[in-house]
Amino acid sequence: MIQQFLEWLNTIGIPGLFIVMFLEGSSLPFPGLIVVLSYGYVLSPGYIQTVFLAGGMAISYSISSLIPYFIGQKLEQHFPIRFKRGLEKGTAFFKRYGIWSIALSRPFGIGNYISYVAGMSKVNVVKYLILTFLGIYPWSYVMILLGDYLKGNYEAFKNYSSSFGIYGYGIVIIAILTIFTLYKIKQRKKELSGLREGGRGD
Repeated sequence: MIQQFLEWLNTIGIPGLFIVMFLEGSSLPFPGLIVVLSYGYVLSPGYIQTVFLAGGMAISYSISSLIPYFIGQKLEQHFPIRFKRGLEKGTAFFKRYGIWSIALSRPFGIGNYISYVAGMSKVNVVKYLILTFLGIYPWSYVMILLGDYLKGNYEAFKNYSSSFGIYGYGIVIIAILTIFTLYKIKQRKKELSGLREGGRGD
């Protein structure tokens, strides 16, 4: 059964992987992680090829994440009560980290709720897409390589993630926070430079 599934994935090839990421980004209930790990084993790409493969995955995911984003914009008052509980957690996360929560949350389950919250909060769609890409790209890259390393074994992945995976997520979060901090410092320097020039003009 498993062998037939892997052969089926191999037949579909890379387009099938992009479809999986599209379904995952749309926030539909779908076992995307299991399929992505299986694809990592089937495709067995090298480090360089994975760079481009993860890029395609991230683009597919980012585009489809516009579905919950626009649903959040239009149907904010019509979500079922059970779904609103997840939205409340997503909203709390969003309030704590601002728009950078869009990137930070992508490796985790709360990421799907953040898509709705971003739409409800009227986040600029271009910023939303950029942050979504930045958040899902590292996950895509790591999952493909892990799928190859673990031979697509989901149980092995769970054991691995429970002991080592948290450090990988930590590295990704630190990297994103570092980029955000550098951006803020650069922005602050521009503001101070503008104030100084304005003061000289007076």
